[in-house]
Amino acid sequence: MSGRLLFLLCGLVISLYACDTVKEEPWSNCNTAGTVIPLAISTNDTLQLYLDSLMVMGISTPVDYHVSENVLYVFDSYNKRLLQYPLGREGLIHPDSIHQVNIKQKVSYMKYLAADSLALYAYGTAKLSYYSLIRDTVYKSLDFINRDAPRIKGYAGSWPYANAASPIFFLGNRIVGAGFLLGENEKEYVNGRTICTQIKLPEGYITRRLPYSEVYWEHNWGGSHMRTPYATYNEQTKQMVVSLPADHNIQVIDSNWQTKELYAGSRTGICITSMTLSKSDKRILDPKLALDYYTSTPSYRNIIYDEYHDRYYRLLELPPSGKVSDRGILKGKQASLIAFDKDFKYLGEAALPDALALDNFFVTREGLYFLNANNKDQNIAQYVQCKIGL
Repeated sequence: MSGRLLFLLCGLVISLYACDTVKEEPWSNCNTAGTVIPLAISTNDTLQLYLDSLMVMGISTPVDYHVSENVLYVFDSYNKRLLQYPLGREGLIHPDSIHQVNIKQKVSYMKYLAADSLALYAYGTAKLSYYSLIRDTVYKSLDFINRDAPRIKGYAGSWPYANAASPIFFLGNRIVGAGFLLGENEKEYVNGRTICTQIKLPEGYITRRLPYSEVYWEHNWGGSHMRTPYATYNEQTKQMVVSLPADHNIQVIDSNWQTKELYAGSRTGICITSMTLSKSDKRILDPKLALDYYTSTPSYRNIIYDEYHDRYYRLLELPPSGKVSDRGILKGKQASLIAFDKDFKYLGEAALPDALALDNFFVTREGLYFLNANNKDQNIAQYVQCKIGL
């Protein structure tokens, strides 16, 4: 190929790409600053869990804490094993049992239901499997997608993207999970893009529920990180609570899917800003660009119900001071915790320690335990206890 022809082709590609690049005026969702009440968050006991040569404890490793036994159940997704760690012991804690689990799918979420029963969810197939530990077999399977249903134009319901920060809820004859679909759509039917899926038992009837809040109805939110829902459930009030990254409000949902919005934001002045690109711009498909945008604007994430103290915690992430570290690596956002009482009355807020894996945590009477993402010892998993002083 001649140099002139190559130059012309390159020019054509650049021209086409430029035509696809459409700027739009960014929009900022700003709250009204109030009086900040400082919280006392102390980091006390750090749990040390022994990891054998097979086990890798990552930021998305499924864990489930049971207060009655004071046991942390951990699912080894790579080697398909259930590990049982007895807490409340001094020093390095070894698992007192390791059970091989005979399942083919890659498990992304686990719930220990009873002595003989696990619920195992595979995001890749949107299937929930009930597993017998005694018989070592899947005895029931449910699908979060109705694969035979005709596709309805304008409706784009997600299946659960389940983890500790957005669990699957087992609510009697209902199973509910929250998730999201990637991307932005200029002509989207906003009420058709839902974030919750409900399975009604025993018939397994699937319904899609809860569209994004009004903040998301316009502007470009990057199609991924700022679209991720976080959820918790209050067994006493029978209410699910959803936190969305770009919204200062939360959604409180009852068992009939009646929803009310409540302000549950920081009392510092916070503006959450949309992208400068239009929804149709192909560049938002670049994961690096999406991550850079997400890192550059404040956002909310986990909403956590603390049943032991009957209160809620919502996490806020702020852009780092200086996006790139001395080693040229993109810095992570700086997390803080906002506390509310059972009626969502503001109690205070404070910064959390750095390098916590915010999607790998559990709640005990003593406090919140987050995985230490900075730990370099491959033989130990460290969980940092954050005690909220109120």
